Amino acid sequence: MTVDAHSTLKRFTLPQYTRKDIWIFAAVVPVIVLVYNSLLFGARFFTERKVFLWASLATFVILGSFWFVFTWIAVTLRNRFPQDRDLMKRMLISIFLFILINALIVTILFWGYDYFHFLNYELNQVRYQWTLLSAAIFNVFITILHEGVDSFDKWKKTMLETQQLKKEYMQSRLLGLKSQMNPHFLFNSLNSLSSLISENTEDAEKFLDEMSKVYRYLLRSDDRLVTLGTEIQFLHSYYYLLKVRYGDGINIHLQVREEQLSLLMAPLTLQLLVENTFTANTVSKDSPLNINISSLGEQWLQIQHNVQQKIRIGMQESEPAGLDNIINKYRLLCRQTVAIRQTDKQRVIHIPLIEQEETTVT
Repeated sequence: MTVDAHSTLKRFTLPQYTRKDIWIFAAVVPVIVLVYNSLLFGARFFTERKVFLWASLATFVILGSFWFVFTWIAVTLRNRFPQDRDLMKRMLISIFLFILINALIVTILFWGYDYFHFLNYELNQVRYQWTLLSAAIFNVFITILHEGVDSFDKWKKTMLETQQLKKEYMQSRLLGLKSQMNPHFLFNSLNSLSSLISENTEDAEKFLDEMSKVYRYLLRSDDRLVTLGTEIQFLHSYYYLLKVRYGDGINIHLQVREEQLSLLMAPLTLQLLVENTFTANTVSKDSPLNINISSLGEQWLQIQHNVQQKIRIGMQESEPAGLDNIINKYRLLCRQTVAIRQTDKQRVIHIPLIEQEETTVT
């Protein structure tokens, strides 16, 4: 098979409404075949082997072919009306179209068998009407069954995503807490505090106050989402600790529009990004690390910094665990992708900001 033929075959896939379509087909279609043929041929269908075999085969092939048409219509309508509030509209349109198509199938069976004298069949108007009624009932039942299975699959997927999101949040809190409870960070913070106490008690009190705010936020960040304004307030306290430690070696510039402060984001996002940045890059007064946090469009935040990576002998570069955690959280929260673009001189990260009604996992 050539590459073009393989790619064409890959693009062509049979329509599928749920992952249980094949099981629904296997359970429902044989029953429909029996009902249709018992109405078509009456007692002959069960007493004459030839009629039973050939009528069952013919009806099964016809219904099986149209099953894909029904599935394609259902998938198209779901794509057209994807919201839960559109469920009734989607079901009513589906049932109406399915009844029309099934009426066509039943008409083909009755008039076609009669026209070609298939198995010596003779048209019976009463049986034809009863078959139309049976087809309508089957359509309503199958549509409700499909929607029920689809809703159950969505519920299971939501539950799995919720569990995964909880795991990501616990990992996020752990990463944030680990970065602050790290012996080096804690030792340096206490060392800075000790120096300030001997030099300037007011600055020491300010440092201790900001340090307590940082740890209080880390220990209490149980919320799934916080406002951008809340996250920036925490970042100010965190930045104060870094500034005392690194001085002019690190600079954070904020240019965020006021109307975006009420938008939501995952807690500790900015802290983890800043922590990963100064951990992966050299920080010095002669070559300061400059981090710019600014608004991008209406619902995006841009974090940009210059790249001056530390030399890691014998170690392969990889994305920090904190960044992977952020990417996974936003994928689950709002179906948005955290964009990362890096050159030799700078790295740019785009973080989506979330409106309350946009969250997809509850």
